Amino acid sequence: MGKVNVIYLKKVKWTSLHFILGLLLLSAVGFYIYFQWFYAGRHHLTDLIGLAGIIISIDLILGPILSFWLLSPVKTKKENIINLLLIIFLQLSSLGYGINQIDGQRLAYIIKWQASYFAVSKSDAREYGVSENFYRFNEPLVGSEKREMYDYLLKKSIPPIEMYEFFELSSFENECQPICGVITKNGIINITKSNDVLTFNKSLR
Repeated sequence: MGKVNVIYLKKVKWTSLHFILGLLLLSAVGFYIYFQWFYAGRHHLTDLIGLAGIIISIDLILGPILSFWLLSPVKTKKENIINLLLIIFLQLSSLGYGINQIDGQRLAYIIKWQASYFAVSKSDAREYGVSENFYRFNEPLVGSEKREMYDYLLKKSIPPIEMYEFFELSSFENECQPICGVITKNGIINITKSNDVLTFNKSLR
């Protein structure tokens, strides 16, 4: 009985160490993502908490569970190393996938279409090369040279807010003085500008 207790005590120690190291890594990654990618209220534009919850549940909970299950002092050192490398590979893969999904929720650009402003995320943008800025949608006139392409894109079920071919560069100063609301997946978000930085706040409406 004492031997079993020693084995489980060792497993608990390894699992706890795994949990602590995972928590430190996820905290560092989380702080970087929040303050570099979603600063000045950009987290209001997407369900960042939901995405973070999925990553945490996989890397911070599933990882230690796998450690407790697969690692054991009664196994050989080679077996434990192989199992540990497998766990690390699975966790890094899921973390990389999660970061990629979060990256896709970053703001790509803001487009004005039919008197409304829309915040488009990178995952919804057809062209990653469109830099974060304000744009106006310039619908081509009927019979014009570009109208054929416009009609073709509509038939492909591409909404105008993704038709970067017809975007005209604008700016916050031209569109939003002193404030304007943009339509996002999370409702209306207000945008202001301070010290040349766009700030996003939830609408009180």
